[in-house]
Amino acid sequence: MKLTILMYHKIDEPSAGVRHPGNFVRPDRFAQQMDSLLDWGYRTIDFDDWLAFRDGRRPTLPDKPLIITFDDGYTCFDEHAWPVLKHRGMTGTVFLVAGHIGGTNAWEDDEVPMRLLNADRILALQRDGVRFGSHGVTHRPLARIAADEALDELRRSRSMLSDLLGHPVDVFAYPFSNQSRAVRALARRAGYRVAVRGKGRMNWPHTDPHGLRRIKVEPETLVEDLRRTLYRERYLRLL
Repeated sequence: MKLTILMYHKIDEPSAGVRHPGNFVRPDRFAQQMDSLLDWGYRTIDFDDWLAFRDGRRPTLPDKPLIITFDDGYTCFDEHAWPVLKHRGMTGTVFLVAGHIGGTNAWEDDEVPMRLLNADRILALQRDGVRFGSHGVTHRPLARIAADEALDELRRSRSMLSDLLGHPVDVFAYPFSNQSRAVRALARRAGYRVAVRGKGRMNWPHTDPHGLRRIKVEPETLVEDLRRTLYRERYLRLL
C-alpha cells in the first residue's frame, strides 16, 4: 500500500504584485481536484491513521489513502480550502509557522504580505476537524543553519503550538523542504513522530516517517495532469 501526500500553500487567486505565483492554486481548480480525487477512489486520512497502520495498531486503511497538506497557515485556507474539504467529507493538515501566527509571511521579504491564521481561527478550525502541525518558528531552512539552531526551531515550535492547541504536536513540515539525514535525526530528537518534505513521490509503509515525501500541486496542474502523476507514482513505479 502506498500513501499519497499532496502539498499546497495558497488556495486563492494571486494578487497584484505577487513574486512567487507558483505557490497559488485557484479555488475553482482546487475544488475540481478534490472532486476528481474522490472519483478516483482516494480517501483522506491523517498522520495518526498512517502511523497506527505502520505500527500494526490499525488493521486497514482505505485502498488509496491520501493526506492533504497546506504549508504556512494562510487565511485563504479558512476562506477557500476548508469549505471545499468539509463539504466533501475530507480532512486536511495545516503546517503553522509558530512565530508568525496572526501575522504575515514575513520570511518572504521579497513577497507581497499575506495574512496568516490567528489563534482564534486556528482553534475554531481545530474544533471543526482540521489537523495542525509545525513549520518551524521562523520558517528557516534547517539544513542550512547550525544544528543547535535547527533543534531550537524544532523544539520551540513544537512547544508553542502544543500550548496553543492543547495537545502534543507530532508532525513537522521542513520549511522550503530543506532537510538532511542530520535534520531528520533532530526532528526525531525534538519529539516529532512524523516529518514531511517535497520530492514529488508516494510513500511506502517502510518509508522513513521523518522523511515522508509530498507531491506539490502547481498552479498550472490540471485534473488530467494530476491523474497522470498519481497513476505513474502508484502503478508504474512498481514495474
